[in-house]
Amino acid sequence: MNQKFPKTEKLKSAKTIESLFLEGKTYSKYPIKVFFLPKPCLPTKRENLETNLAAFAVPKRNFKSAVDRNRVKRQLREVYRLNKHLFEEINDKKYVMLFLYLGKVKPQYFTLEKAMENLLKKLGGNLQ
Repeated sequence: MNQKFPKTEKLKSAKTIESLFLEGKTYSKYPIKVFFLPKPCLPTKRENLETNLAAFAVPKRNFKSAVDRNRVKRQLREVYRLNKHLFEEINDKKYVMLFLYLGKVKPQYFTLEKAMENLLKKLGGNLQ
């Protein structure tokens, strides 16, 4: 089981992120909302088709301090890195995902972990 989160799995394309917000489907489990699209409908050809791509966002409206936003993003990345196997074991298709933090207070790690586990299981189970 590979628990790494290398550069090749990070979503960076602005066009792809825009298409996620316009055409993507969403699931929500407070305090996380996930936007996702299957890989074939991507506008760019550079991205790796063999892995899932993920990005993480925290609104500036909820956390004015960059230090707080970056901490929440680090926690989200870590929770995803440790639990992405739940999604990959169930689902053989590849997806592009953006995880958005909805809360207005700094989260505790275990609440993020529970929400991420539920979201990844829901994604894996419903997308087959």
